[in-house]
Parts: sequence; C-alpha cells; structure tokens
Amino acid sequence: MTPQMEEKIRQSFDKQSMMTTLGARLGHLETGAIEVEAPILPGSLQQQGFAHAGLTFAIGDSAAGYSALSV
Repeated sequence: MTPQMEEKIRQSFDKQSMMTTLGARLGHLETGAIEVEAPILPGSLQQQGFAHAGLTFAIGDSAAGYSALSV
C-alpha cells in the first residue's frame, strides 16, 4: 500500500464519529486487508453482558470498506 493510500484511509477513519464512540482504531493495514479493533465497552454490550453483534457489524463494515478502497 502506498503511503498516500494509508494516509487517506487514516484521515477518513478519523472522521467517523461512530468509530470514535465505539473506541475503535485501525490495526494492521495492507492492500486488500484492513484491521479495525475495538474494545468491548459497557455501552456496546447486549442484555447478557456479551459484546453486541452491532459492534462486530459496525467495525466489520468499516474494515471491509477500507479494504476495498485500498485496492
């Protein structure tokens, strides 16, 4: 991945208030594979105390979008 593409992804990710709310951050970046990591915060739990599937979906959606952008 070019440094310019990495910077474009980082700047775009930093503008996502949803990711900020979830405490998500970019992990490993490479062409076609972007990792997004997020802690399991009290505000992202389901009724039985586990991480809500919405957390997984939200960070997966961002990771997939940025993976596609990187190619």
